[in-house]
Amino acid sequence: MINRIKHAIGVLFILGYFSHAFAAPPEVTRFTLSNGIKVVNLYVENSTFVGICSYLPLGLAADGKAKTQWSHLIEHLTIRTTGAVDFKTSNAETMADNMRLDFIGNTENWTDGLKLHAQWLSGLPFSAESLAEELPKALSEINVTEKRLATHKFAFAAWNQVFRHGETTISMRGDVQSAQLHELQEYRDQHLIQEDRVLMCVTGGVKAETVQSAMEKQLGSIKLTEKTLPPATSTADTAKDQVIPWDINVTHYIESYAIPNVEHKDYPALYMASLLLRIACMQDTQLKELTGFIVSGVELITPEQRYLYISASLKPDSDIEKVKERISTLINQLKQPEYNAMVPMYAMNFSMQLGSPPDLALIMQQKPIGITEDMMLGNIGLQWGMLEYQYGDALSKLAKDLAKVSADDVADVVNRYLTEDKQMTLLLKSPALK
Repeated sequence: MINRIKHAIGVLFILGYFSHAFAAPPEVTRFTLSNGIKVVNLYVENSTFVGICSYLPLGLAADGKAKTQWSHLIEHLTIRTTGAVDFKTSNAETMADNMRLDFIGNTENWTDGLKLHAQWLSGLPFSAESLAEELPKALSEINVTEKRLATHKFAFAAWNQVFRHGETTISMRGDVQSAQLHELQEYRDQHLIQEDRVLMCVTGGVKAETVQSAMEKQLGSIKLTEKTLPPATSTADTAKDQVIPWDINVTHYIESYAIPNVEHKDYPALYMASLLLRIACMQDTQLKELTGFIVSGVELITPEQRYLYISASLKPDSDIEKVKERISTLINQLKQPEYNAMVPMYAMNFSMQLGSPPDLALIMQQKPIGITEDMMLGNIGLQWGMLEYQYGDALSKLAKDLAKVSADDVADVVNRYLTEDKQMTLLLKSPALK
């Protein structure tokens, strides 16, 4: 259900339905606890909903060599340290560049959620029992994504192993199946709760001053470790175009291009280019016939580098060369300013979206059938917290700079960064598929 809501909200954002939904957004307050944990509070007057998310630095594009999706398994084990998981109130997800732990509650029980987060972040020991129960659950997610052709996150994990560690075959299941309990706990202790890399987002009907006082009591004594992630082990000689077997029964393709960080003057135009590519891919009829899901973005972030990516799962028997050719066509269109006439409108829309959370009352007019107000509010907080985590103090400047991006700016950065000599491609193929 959560993924369904996230997809629905994501589509609304991409298509610009929120462009005027800023009349009365949640009240945003930022503060830092005494131990360095950063907090953003989104206060919504008269709401009884409260959602609490922790964003942590361990992700699928930063796992160590031959530790494919260890971060994903650690996510499962971490929320199990407090006992059996009640999915009505607790959830978690591991992305390419971060892990997120969630509590879903209300103004009556939100302090119970703070207690849960405090326990999750305090490094409670993993148990053999929880590993035995959670490993099959983590593996079962592969089976679900295979059926839905929704293999993007696992493809990021494979990309990491190929381009950061030089692996020539990917064992998405085997790497976690062979992991020992003490190894996983040590990995968690070293990399999960790091200085300057822990952010919590609280969304709903509790004011910031109340949140800050309660969080300082519950989480202020947690010790953060030194800022470190598993280093890359592959040399720069790794071939840029790779065809690699993996143990997932889906063919998946990723193009990636190294880009500068958010502080660079070119970043706003590159961010806009990735969004325009996402829209183009979503709407392209030829790609719809060939792929299950195809997305683009700039969230492929390793400890060393940020990348703009295009990621596509292929339908059975699809011709990969046709997929590549169509993606190339869409990129080449962005290299010509005359194809970018919609840039000013999109730039203003996305600038507003990054400048402030949307007003819940107005976006509820666009809510999908069966989605409640609490669900929408929870996922607005989830996505806003993600932006705060990925961009920090640079978020407001990025929002302002996006408004200034022109068609010429997009064409310029696409011509300079999204070139054949800078392109890295990865085709993941299952031995079970022809």
